[in-house]
Amino acid sequence: MPDETLSEQLARFLTALSAETIPDEILDAAKLHVLDSLGCLLAGSRLEAGRLAYELAASSADSTSILAGSGRRSSLLDAVQAMSAAAHCGEMDDIHGGAGICAGAMVVPALIALAEKYGGSGRSFLEAAIAGYEAVIRTGLSIDAPKLFARGWWPSTICGAFGAAAAGAKFFNWTAEKTANALGIAGLHSGGMLTGGNEGATARHLAFGHAAQNGVLALLAAERGFTGPKRAFEDPRGFCPTLSAEPQLDRLRSFEQFHLPDTAFKPYPCARQLHAGVEALLKILDRHSVSSDRIGEIELFLPAQNAAMMNRPAITPTHAATVGSGQYVMAVTALRGKMDLASFEEEFLQNEDVRRLVTRVKVSAGSELDRHYPKYWPGRVCVRMTGGEIYSEEVVIPKGERGNPMTAAEVEGKFLSLAAPVVGDGRARSAMKAVYSLETSNSLAPLLKALR
Repeated sequence: MPDETLSEQLARFLTALSAETIPDEILDAAKLHVLDSLGCLLAGSRLEAGRLAYELAASSADSTSILAGSGRRSSLLDAVQAMSAAAHCGEMDDIHGGAGICAGAMVVPALIALAEKYGGSGRSFLEAAIAGYEAVIRTGLSIDAPKLFARGWWPSTICGAFGAAAAGAKFFNWTAEKTANALGIAGLHSGGMLTGGNEGATARHLAFGHAAQNGVLALLAAERGFTGPKRAFEDPRGFCPTLSAEPQLDRLRSFEQFHLPDTAFKPYPCARQLHAGVEALLKILDRHSVSSDRIGEIELFLPAQNAAMMNRPAITPTHAATVGSGQYVMAVTALRGKMDLASFEEEFLQNEDVRRLVTRVKVSAGSELDRHYPKYWPGRVCVRMTGGEIYSEEVVIPKGERGNPMTAAEVEGKFLSLAAPVVGDGRARSAMKAVYSLETSNSLAPLLKALR
């Protein structure tokens, strides 16, 4: 319909999504992303930022919503913010590189909170998750959101409200007209800065959760009768022209393909910009049996924009600061021969050998890598040994992308490793079983029970 606004066209696409017509490969991919997001949420609830977010949420007088992975409860909106912050704070959540969006950590916690308060079927949950991913990714693509990093804006917090609002509207089976209104209201709540990465400011994760909270707030406002701008995306003072000099509006009205499968899983709990470097370094360590005490220098080459963000030689030795430091991540990976959550515990944050290696890591812009960005976030590592040997590896498509995928078994293994320490192995496996049967389940009670 040529006279429809972009919000209306997107809403019509989202409203028409149905498990009966969505391709099986998309449904299967969605289940894996839901499972992965739940694992990140549960593990994140035990990290500093997640714990603080839960404590803040639990201070609410309202106690209608669960805080997954704990015995606490809070208000609906506070639960969405807290669980979203927890899902992201470990830097283990999925990401769409081309859009620059961490989708699952906003969409899935919002749906968990809505499902716990309002009920619903597994099929509705699965359809809603797909709608949320598609909406937030398309929004990021429409403004070429990765370019915002260089200006200090955080694409996930800029676009996140659209994903949570779209997911909720689909979960409630709203009409296209009502969904478009919720998207318009969500557009009025866009925003979020990257400030504080070097300092390890934990409130950055709260800001991430606030984006998901704003999406649910848009839903509640639409239900109460608030109206949003109908031309939220294309108005001269709307979302796309404000945030991009050359907005790609076709991303919001072209529906020939799904974008969810292009969302990458994260095998390592650090900034995605560093994953190719971690993978390359691990290959060097394995192939050449490199001993960390013989390393003279490690140089990590990244696309120019990523290099500027990840070049953090002087950082506060905290989890929140080090996950985005190329120097720390390369150093601790070289020392341990692996990269996992333990890499950011006090044992290594205060480790003298790690600190010594940090001074020997250099993060540089590799202009030849720019041609791959932002579709892929590549990296090249050059290790110079004290004996004169030089080893180099380049990874263009980091592990977890569609072109270098994690298998279903690997995603399941990641989920169990994150969830079992929080809820126990039995509940973790029950949650996995519930996720895999979403489209045939009339109730979300088994899944919600497993998360408590």
